[in-house]
Amino acid sequence: MRAPALLPARCRLRALCAALALLAPLAASAQDPARDVLPEQLQPRAFVGPTGLVRLGPRVLFSAFHVATGQELWSSDGTTAGTVLLKDIRPGFRGAFPSWQTRFGAHVYFTATDGAHGLELWRSDGTARGTQRVTDLNPGEADAMPAELTAWRDALYFVANDGRHGFQLWKTGGDARSTQRVSSVDAGPGAVVRQLTPAGPRLFFTATSRAHGHELWVSEGTPQSTRLVKDIRPGAEDSNLENLVAIGDRLWFTASDGQHGIELWTSDGSEAGTRMVKDIRPGEGASRPAHLTAVGGTLYFAAEDGTHGIELWRSDGTEAGTRLVKDLRPGAASSVPGPLAAFGGRLYFAATDGETGAELWTSDGSAAGTRRVKDLGPGPGSGSPARFAQAGGRLWFSANDGVHGVEPWSTDGSAAGTRLAADVAPGPRHAMPLGFVALGDAVLFVADDGLGNERLWSRSTKGGARRATLIGDPLRERLR
Repeated sequence: MRAPALLPARCRLRALCAALALLAPLAASAQDPARDVLPEQLQPRAFVGPTGLVRLGPRVLFSAFHVATGQELWSSDGTTAGTVLLKDIRPGFRGAFPSWQTRFGAHVYFTATDGAHGLELWRSDGTARGTQRVTDLNPGEADAMPAELTAWRDALYFVANDGRHGFQLWKTGGDARSTQRVSSVDAGPGAVVRQLTPAGPRLFFTATSRAHGHELWVSEGTPQSTRLVKDIRPGAEDSNLENLVAIGDRLWFTASDGQHGIELWTSDGSEAGTRMVKDIRPGEGASRPAHLTAVGGTLYFAAEDGTHGIELWRSDGTEAGTRLVKDLRPGAASSVPGPLAAFGGRLYFAATDGETGAELWTSDGSAAGTRRVKDLGPGPGSGSPARFAQAGGRLWFSANDGVHGVEPWSTDGSAAGTRLAADVAPGPRHAMPLGFVALGDAVLFVADDGLGNERLWSRSTKGGARRATLIGDPLRERLR
């Protein structure tokens, strides 16, 4: 695979970072052919490093590494016997490096290379025969590097580089004929498009151009409708636009116009309707809203107003309706809420009130309705709940109770219903679970086996013993 074309200096760093973020975990999976291979590595299901779990009918598709095939696409029905290499897209040990797995219609789309072509767009219907390359956007061995795959309305949208126009917005209906470039931002190899976010009839994204820097753009799915929304920080300087979240037809995000610090903004897709919601930390100071999360029609986030420290805030889109929910850690100290997750019409998050460490909290948006759910790591220690995901009618997350290490937990929102799901890495070792996906009567997730191998696990949702079942062949030592 050839390296991407060089970019103008102002865009080069951003594009390089994006490329490295995509390729770093893949490069780490490469197998040295001179390395000794352990017999247990040759077991048919001795795969490690599963990533990007996506439901497709009664199965889950994911990317994983096996010593014989490298990083390839796998499929599982939630049992070891029903878990198979879906297709050896790039025959041999080098691997196809599948990534960005995204469900659209009856297929899972992803980025991969077959060796003859670079990293291009592929799709799978869950069968080997139905796993095929969609198109070759950057012909030959060069990489188009499709990323940010996003299903919206009747097409799959993504960012890719055809070798001539830089990283632009594209869309496909599932075949080469329906695949077309949507954006022409600063046409040339320096274009950078990212942060695709659907909001009702519009697809918002950010893009870099020489004239405006990195700013907010919008599209209705055609080249003619794709345009700059507003040059928030006039001129070539970036507005530091991040954290895009949609509520209905409106977009929320953080940005700086150069006169104020990084604050909360909103847009309806028009220049006039794109505005700062509130100068939470007045003047050039930045409140730096983070962890933007929608619960119904309300946006929650963490911010610092210069008086209360980093605390939980909410907004209805108006200046008056943007306010501190509760000063969990009174005064200038910070409760540092985050990450945040929506579940059952309420907000759940990690925070500290100064009496305990970072623990699980919930809020209905009022001060009175904001409370700690459970002190997972009793006393001053922190349970540090993170990696939230809804699955099987519960909110799943990782946490550390000080006894079992970082393990999978789940909650129904009550203290009694918040419990350790399994001690995957026995004792104080950390399993670091993530990627919770419901499948049948179980929740599948990725976690360390205690030996340093990231493996696929299943936990029944029917209750019973706090035990997770390994999906795959057992291993006795770290493989890579």
